[in-house]
Amino acid sequence: MTTKTMRFAKDGQYYIFRYRYDMQDEMIDHIMDLAESGEYNVDWLDAATLSFQIARHTAAGDGDTVAPPAPHN
Repeated sequence: MTTKTMRFAKDGQYYIFRYRYDMQDEMIDHIMDLAESGEYNVDWLDAATLSFQIARHTAAGDGDTVAPPAPHN
């Protein structure tokens, strides 16, 4: 199963988010929970930006695997 890794840094704190493409909704929920909790240096704008990136990468089919080149006829 293909996974995606996103890195996020803010004010000297670093976050690494790793998720499978079929778990994007759960990853977005987790990021929203981080913003809501107030315990982490992730605010709502950060959460919205990260969620947008997850949705964009998933829609574009960006993955950690490289597709083979198309055959030439």
